[in-house]
Amino acid sequence: MSHPTHGHHHHGDGFDWEGMADRLELDAAITEPIVLALLPTVDGPVEHVLDVGSGPGAVALTLTLALPGAEVIAMDSSVALLHRAQHRAVQHEVTDRLLTLEGDLEDVLPPTGPMDLVWASMVLHHVADPVGALRRLRDRLRRDGTLVMVEFGDPPTVLPDGDPLLTSGTWGRFQDATAATLRERLGLDPVTVDWPALLAEAGFDAITDEMRTAHHPAPLTPVAQRWLEAHVGRGVEMAAGGLNAGDMTALDAFAHDVPNRVDLAVAATRRVLTARPA
Repeated sequence: MSHPTHGHHHHGDGFDWEGMADRLELDAAITEPIVLALLPTVDGPVEHVLDVGSGPGAVALTLTLALPGAEVIAMDSSVALLHRAQHRAVQHEVTDRLLTLEGDLEDVLPPTGPMDLVWASMVLHHVADPVGALRRLRDRLRRDGTLVMVEFGDPPTVLPDGDPLLTSGTWGRFQDATAATLRERLGLDPVTVDWPALLAEAGFDAITDEMRTAHHPAPLTPVAQRWLEAHVGRGVEMAAGGLNAGDMTALDAFAHDVPNRVDLAVAATRRVLTARPA
């Protein structure tokens, strides 16, 4: 089987992870409903959790608060992002249950005990050898433990029917251009990776693969508004070469107008896979 090959999580793929910390936190906030909906589907008691590629710890905190009997380890290769996770633990008075660990999914993982749940959100598409990384995660799970992977799904929908950005084609060109830039940076199409085959090769079975959507109805909360502004701003930066001047002007005006719009609703979709050691 041929495997996707692509840049290192923190070096070769064009992403400034520490600079993106605020954006990562907003992404976690917008997809939190997916996390909360997934947890009841995990079989058995969950007392030990490893969140790999945890970034600033926003998802790790959600897991900690949603699983009051669990110890959650947030693991990342960025010390600066782990400091954010530690600050979260202090703020929410869960320093006894939300721990941090410096480690890189590309390499031998630092020691931990066996895990009931390994959570890997928006991280495995950055790994150069996904099968090797998945094997390392499998080896951290108890025999009846669960791996949850959250990966790219369909582009978000935010605009009401008939919005000028839709009817003019600007929004479609924006989504196409950002997707093309992402594929170029990663060296693969993250939406179409055959994750079930890679999971099976890494020694997993009982594999599920589905799309889940987090809905944020109109009018958007301030957090959802900030996410949308950041989504458009970041996307325009990424895809500037694939947009014409009119599109750039319209998207910039839209981003600035988001706080004034009461007709915007976000539907953010992620591909979710679960698996257990074979």
